[in-house]
Amino acid sequence: MALANGTSQTKFSPDAAFTTAQALTAAANIHSVYNGKTVRAAGAGEAWYLPYAEYCVKNGIVKAGQFTAYDAPITRGDMAIVFANILPAEEYAAVRDGSNPDVTSNLACYAAVQKLYNAGIVGGDAGTGNYRPNDGIKRSEACVIFTRIAIAEMRAK
Repeated sequence: MALANGTSQTKFSPDAAFTTAQALTAAANIHSVYNGKTVRAAGAGEAWYLPYAEYCVKNGIVKAGQFTAYDAPITRGDMAIVFANILPAEEYAAVRDGSNPDVTSNLACYAAVQKLYNAGIVGGDAGTGNYRPNDGIKRSEACVIFTRIAIAEMRAK
């Protein structure tokens, strides 16, 4: 299973923005392996990410129409919403208490960030503990998060 591919045949671009298409691809890849499913290949003339986006909708990871600009950077809050829906609830068992001070209950991403935080999948900035839900996320940062989803032993305690 490839959780993340490069941005070309010779580059990974760890400091580049993580896009919605890349987030849905990672989500579909983890979900499909966990559930013994497959994601169809893109057809001729079809965007490479379309099968992953369709898979995510079909499997309840995201809702139809939730995202429209797949090549746009995904916010940290929206990414949490996607990643909190990849696996069954029991795979997100809480291993710690607490929260991020800048993620309040009035935000759409609150439940998702809280779920991922308590499961040891996401944290906050050193010193402040802020999650920064409206900011974009780098590809390298996203890799840490979806690796912690896929490999429970990698989660923070």
